[in-house]
Amino acid sequence: MRGNMRNEFPIKQMTIGGIDIAQYTIVYPKDGNVSLQKAAVLLAQMIHKATGYELTVADDSQLTDYEIILDKTHRDTEELKRMRALIKNDGYAILVEHGRLYITGVNARGTRNGIFTFLEDQMGFRFYTREFLVIREATGIEILEGTKKVYGPDFEYREVYWLPAYGDRELSSMHRLNGKREGDDGINIEYALFVHTLSVLLDEPHQMNCQPCLSDEKVYQRVLSNVRKKLDENPNATIISISQNDSEGEGCGCQCEKCRAIDQAEGTPMGSLLRFVNRIAEAIKEDYPHILVDTLAYRYTRKAPKTLVPADNVIIRLCSIECDFAHPISDEKIGGNLAFKKDIEEWAKICKRLYVWDYTTNFAYYLAPFPNLYTIYDNIQFFKEHNVVGLFEQGNAQSPTDDFGELRGYLIAKLLWNPNISREEYLDLMDEFLQDYYGAGWRYIREYIDRITTRASANGFQIYSMPVQYLTAKGGDKEEDRAFWNEMLKLWDDALDMAESEEQRNHVRQSRLQAEFYLLYAHFDHQDGRFEEFYRQLKEFGITMHREGVKLPDVTDFSPGLAGWYET
Repeated sequence: MRGNMRNEFPIKQMTIGGIDIAQYTIVYPKDGNVSLQKAAVLLAQMIHKATGYELTVADDSQLTDYEIILDKTHRDTEELKRMRALIKNDGYAILVEHGRLYITGVNARGTRNGIFTFLEDQMGFRFYTREFLVIREATGIEILEGTKKVYGPDFEYREVYWLPAYGDRELSSMHRLNGKREGDDGINIEYALFVHTLSVLLDEPHQMNCQPCLSDEKVYQRVLSNVRKKLDENPNATIISISQNDSEGEGCGCQCEKCRAIDQAEGTPMGSLLRFVNRIAEAIKEDYPHILVDTLAYRYTRKAPKTLVPADNVIIRLCSIECDFAHPISDEKIGGNLAFKKDIEEWAKICKRLYVWDYTTNFAYYLAPFPNLYTIYDNIQFFKEHNVVGLFEQGNAQSPTDDFGELRGYLIAKLLWNPNISREEYLDLMDEFLQDYYGAGWRYIREYIDRITTRASANGFQIYSMPVQYLTAKGGDKEEDRAFWNEMLKLWDDALDMAESEEQRNHVRQSRLQAEFYLLYAHFDHQDGRFEEFYRQLKEFGITMHREGVKLPDVTDFSPGLAGWYET
């Protein structure tokens, strides 16, 4: 704990309630969740990274003069209890009282969220990726006696399906996401089954566009039996999904007389599905009172029924797959967005728990630019305003990528934790990331983002759009297109020239590949050597997937270009 090394560390001096940080011990509840001890150790490690001091970590059976106290202990004061009672969802309370710093939540997850918020807001940490952590330099940090803060996020469920945020349990925790991760000690939301589950619950192989008859009593009894079995096998689960099998856009439910009669009466194929899901939810409510039943409003079931209402223990997970992501969902001039807007308005009227499955990448072209960094902000605001309480933001969690996966994961996580930030604050977060991650040439990258966003918004794009459909200027002038994208490469090259470390240079090089991809895709012109170098760099940066579920092919002949990768 002792040993003044502060001149070598970002924070030169830090006090809590007027007491030097070196005097403090970090205390966790001896009988609390095991993750709290790990959180205490992690907090000590972070304080050491920032100040050079190695604080002692101890359970609450020991008493010391000055303490940073985590979660609920026998040291709780009346003021702390009052503050904790105000917390919603997995939020936190922070209190400095009589030489003690308290960080607490209603549960262990909330306490951990408070720790990472404290590290960010009070100590200047930036958790960008697992490998890239920044600590702001400070001459002195003073946490005042009497400091009080209570915060609870609007979204009770927050998930980011981008590899930097999804593929690492610790980074996910730092980003205050709460989807299930391996080894997270049971502190996050856990599913007994997760989406597209009817085949699983019927012990059948999954077939695209194949849906069971939901008015068949045998189907109901088998699904109910397997739901109970899955819940018994997963005692930590809080949600089970009973949802349609996956389908293409033209998919539909059972067309038997009974199912069709229900659907016609309700004005939507969601009629037979929701009737079935409500029935299961009612059947398990008494034996599993803590379980929520999740179902999809997806493609053919997206429209809300006329009279049916989701049961209190049912989650409706509405999917935005048909939307145009070049424009805000609230933009009524876009037909697909207007239709989705009407659907979410209807669901918001009748749902106690409305979740959204949103989409944030081009699933057919992982390597292509997908300029949605501004509409992400608009859409999350829209969801919050329409009574959405849970968001799953799907991107590319299958592979490292060249298309700003790190930036998207970071920004989306920030919005899920606090959707109430202003657009200006959101753009400040983007600029801060760009500056730290790419270096002194970050403004060139911001210009690149702005220019391709403007270009693509003139065309519009969905999640399977061909890049030449939305990244080309209207009119399709090939020479203009080639000239524009060479300008975009020049912006990346200028940023590369100004990078201040090998780490920043590699960040620029990896993200630059998105512009290189477009030129090779749209204007190959037998540039075999250029394609070979592009392919080599994909391998260098561990990029293994070029579209959803499809790995990079093994390439030895580069003369055909990228065409063969996208023929099917």
